[in-house]
Amino acid sequence: MEITAASLVELRRVEQLKYDYCWAYDDGDLDRLVSLFTDNAVCELGSFGSWTGRAEIRRGYGELMAATGIPGSRRHAVTNPDIDVRGDTATARWCVLDFRTEAGLAQPVRIVAVADDEYCRVDGRWRIARSALDVQWVEPT
Repeated sequence: MEITAASLVELRRVEQLKYDYCWAYDDGDLDRLVSLFTDNAVCELGSFGSWTGRAEIRRGYGELMAATGIPGSRRHAVTNPDIDVRGDTATARWCVLDFRTEAGLAQPVRIVAVADDEYCRVDGRWRIARSALDVQWVEPT
């Protein structure tokens, strides 16, 4: 991919979409979270669930939020973005860190994972078309 000012702007927009996803999830803003997905998006989150379409995504994330005390008990960070923008589609790979935020924890890291995402531009805005999570480490219980 040739690097141009325009391509850097699009790369940054895709990156911001992932950050918006993390903030919406951690803040418990289900409406905002679901709005970041395409109508027929696919989420493949391993043991956390797999959902297709905004209605299933809303239900699935709503259940996860309720089960894990969100908002208030978690913060997600995504790092090491490897983003490839090709016209109106893009792919990205992220390192995902899931932190517990309760006071007094000796070990706040809950999960280390890799997310492989696909994006598409819909009506001029980037949306998540597919998100697959590969959990590589879980806090021992």
